[in-house]
Amino acid sequence: MFLCSCATDGSIHPHLPADVTINKEAGRGGYLVVTLRLESGEELPFIVDTGTAGTLFNKSLEPKLGKRLGTATYRHWGTQTKSGIYAAPKLYLGSTPLITGSKIVTSDFKQLSARAGRPIMGILGLDCLRHYCIQLDFEAGKMRFLDDDHSDKHNWGKAFPILALNFMDARPAVGENLLGRQGPHSLIDSGYIADGWLMPKFYRQWTNQAVLPAKGETRSPDGRFGGETYPDISLQVEDVESDGIGLPFLARHLVTLDFPMRTLYLKRASIGPLIDDRVESAMQLLKNLKEQGRLPGWLKVDCGALKGATINSPSNSVNFEVLKNGDPSPYHYKIDQASEADPWKLQKAWRTDQNGRTIEEFPVLQEVHPR
Repeated sequence: MFLCSCATDGSIHPHLPADVTINKEAGRGGYLVVTLRLESGEELPFIVDTGTAGTLFNKSLEPKLGKRLGTATYRHWGTQTKSGIYAAPKLYLGSTPLITGSKIVTSDFKQLSARAGRPIMGILGLDCLRHYCIQLDFEAGKMRFLDDDHSDKHNWGKAFPILALNFMDARPAVGENLLGRQGPHSLIDSGYIADGWLMPKFYRQWTNQAVLPAKGETRSPDGRFGGETYPDISLQVEDVESDGIGLPFLARHLVTLDFPMRTLYLKRASIGPLIDDRVESAMQLLKNLKEQGRLPGWLKVDCGALKGATINSPSNSVNFEVLKNGDPSPYHYKIDQASEADPWKLQKAWRTDQNGRTIEEFPVLQEVHPR
């Protein structure tokens, strides 16, 4: 069910939902979240994820999904879990019914909800999104569903053909990566909240400052895509079957995902990354603690890099994930404030293994940083 095609039958002309307001943290350290509605009227927050082939529901909703039809193997970043298969319920965006696949699977979203800072009840995947031409306008804060047959595309920016990721996987990809190489496919993954990732071979090239880049390529901390250079790119290394581009990179553009016509349009709107003021302000507390040698789990002389920052909405808190040189275990810090007028406080500090399991918690002093 997950190897769905990106193409849409030309006979389908869906009724299009009205514009949706993009949540403030989307592309700025957070996921793109929309509120969907069941036929009963119950409203559910879903992540919009072009990198997931099928729509998923939180396991907690299983009692409302009717008879279990079977079991599926759900693959996610190299891990496999058994999930329940159910008939897809009707989903609405506003008052408009969405076209979805005939089945959905369920998954445990506890970790995803914790990372998002809010309960996540589902992932809206490609089985639905492939039927639409979707425009993400981060400057205007709007997600639009467009009639691609009658739209003026001249201002949509540079066009990139949408390809199948590989002959076994029809998820949407483009034929280059953020190192600047032509050829390796990059998954278009709006559910990935770093700029993107590279497979180990290309990540080593991107971070190798001792060797000059080949023509058309670049080196950390810059990225290169579509012949343009992008400063301050945050790339991860992922030992998976492709490279990828994530939501923060997309958010530097007016993005139009014309799935029926298999074309991605990017119109650049920002030189650097989109930064949420809350992330910058909270980060200052971490920097101060590090410089003073009082960051839990770190010595003053330790070096490393920020892997990611997630804004927990609607609360005023930020989760940071930091990597220390020579240590494969990510370090995590939760920083929050009672209100926008209050100082930031370090609330929790812990270390996980590479699979996200907590292996150590650190004592936390109530250190604060004024806005």
